[in-house]
Amino acid sequence: MRYRSILLTIPLIAMAIGACKKEFLQMPVSSATTVDSVFTTTVKAQGAIANAYRNILGQGLPWKNWWNAMLQENLSGGMNYGFSWTMAKDIVLNGMSAAATNEDMDGYANNFPPIRQAYLVKENIDKVTDMPEGDKAVVKAEMMALIAYRYEQMFIMYGGVPIVNSSLKASDSLAIPRSPLQQVLDSIVSWCDAAAAVLPSKWPDNWTGRMTKAAALAIRSKALLHAARPLFNTATPYLDMGETNNLICLGSANANRWTTAANAAEAVITEAEAGGGAYIINTGNPLDDYSTATSVPSNAEVLLAFKFKNDVLFDGGNWNNLPMNAFYNCRVWEAQGNVLTTNQLENYYKTDGTNQTWPGVSTTATFSDYTTRMNQMEARFRSTFQPWEMDAWNNPGDANWKNASTFGNGPGFGCARVVKFYAKAGGRAWFEFPIFRLAAAYLSAAEAWNETGQTTKALDRLNKIHQRAGLPAVTETDQTKLRAIIQREWAIEFFDENYRLHDIKHWKLSNIGSGIIGGPIRSMAFNNGGGVKLTGNTNYTDKVIYTAVWSPKQYLNPFPQTEINKGYLIQNPGY
Repeated sequence: MRYRSILLTIPLIAMAIGACKKEFLQMPVSSATTVDSVFTTTVKAQGAIANAYRNILGQGLPWKNWWNAMLQENLSGGMNYGFSWTMAKDIVLNGMSAAATNEDMDGYANNFPPIRQAYLVKENIDKVTDMPEGDKAVVKAEMMALIAYRYEQMFIMYGGVPIVNSSLKASDSLAIPRSPLQQVLDSIVSWCDAAAAVLPSKWPDNWTGRMTKAAALAIRSKALLHAARPLFNTATPYLDMGETNNLICLGSANANRWTTAANAAEAVITEAEAGGGAYIINTGNPLDDYSTATSVPSNAEVLLAFKFKNDVLFDGGNWNNLPMNAFYNCRVWEAQGNVLTTNQLENYYKTDGTNQTWPGVSTTATFSDYTTRMNQMEARFRSTFQPWEMDAWNNPGDANWKNASTFGNGPGFGCARVVKFYAKAGGRAWFEFPIFRLAAAYLSAAEAWNETGQTTKALDRLNKIHQRAGLPAVTETDQTKLRAIIQREWAIEFFDENYRLHDIKHWKLSNIGSGIIGGPIRSMAFNNGGGVKLTGNTNYTDKVIYTAVWSPKQYLNPFPQTEINKGYLIQNPGY
């Protein structure tokens, strides 16, 4: 395997990263590379900063093993696993296990080396002699925001986790117990508040991608939103842990948490738009606008992205590390094992805002019916998927994205291929995953305001996103019905952006085991079961392709049994 280039956020960091290629911050300091040798000059320190960004923000993303696309979508019924070797297969069919399968792609224990990297930067940046004091303060704030991000992710997946407040030395005890959920939340909020007080609202163009005030506030907002949702915002946890219930719930059902979440989302919107110059992209062309917001690097809607460019040449036939552009384009290859399910397809609207109707299970329809209905779908669908026998709408006229250019005939089923993040991409193999888009703050505010009974505010925030998609304004005022509409909007707007799985869990949807995370997962089959073709398809039908497992224990992830056996962690219930 040979690495051709590495780009994290900006050219200067990309050049500086050469000083840290061995990722020294993941390992004990050696005689060859020491903390003192790295934190001597600004250029060397920038390599450490770049590594901290890459390793903190890479959590859950497929930059190491792209065969799985976005694992969370596989597990929440959005994409089917297709090939038997994908990571999602064992989890959807057998559930998560403390001994083996867990949806945290990096693994629980691997959350802490990146956190240690960020602490080492924060603790040693003052040693750099040629960096202004003001710049050092900003770097420290960046690291605190990165640490808060990783903890926010663990908070959502595991509940209470051990809180680490420094890089730790060899003499320090690593047997740190789990902290209560409230304490983890308070830590995330305080870290973000402290970081936002120092971070700039906007960076110069040559530093685009570094942490801003709005990004730090977005981390805070996401944590507070999940604290307000039913999974944590209760006195009765999903499964009883007795005296340690405070590890998995907040101990009360407090409506004020929704007000706090609403205000946190509004703070993101205010800072992003007024200070950072961000905005919801809406030129009146819904397909182009949504495509730009999700796919074009450094666009005005993205508050924080994973900007790691990994062009790796195929070497030695190692399929586990097959590079992103080995043959054509990684998303085309991913789509063969990860294709749209009917369960997710049914969330999307038609262009007029009404619901599409699809053939029922085992009902056969002509393929021309399939193409007719696909052409009626809303802009966000057309930007995200490429139906069979059709060119990709999000790359019009581009030979790379024509039907004839796609790989093979597909897996034999699937409602459509996945092409999100590659609008206007041409031959580009890499993409910048949007960790936080401003649209999430608008939907967070809509959800929270609705729960506080402030329907007017909720509709205002919701329609900013809904109407950008070219759909008529939502006017529903019933809280329960509007809640369902907002939840549907999350499913559509943020497909494949690592929201859906934990949204479903933290909402505690009543049908979670009946065709969402668990239950029958459906997809389309073609040509009487003979497999979809690039041309000449004659008919299609909807069918159950597998039955996924759901158990209440899976509301939160298990801690690895190897860590539990060390005696310092309490396992989440049911594992």
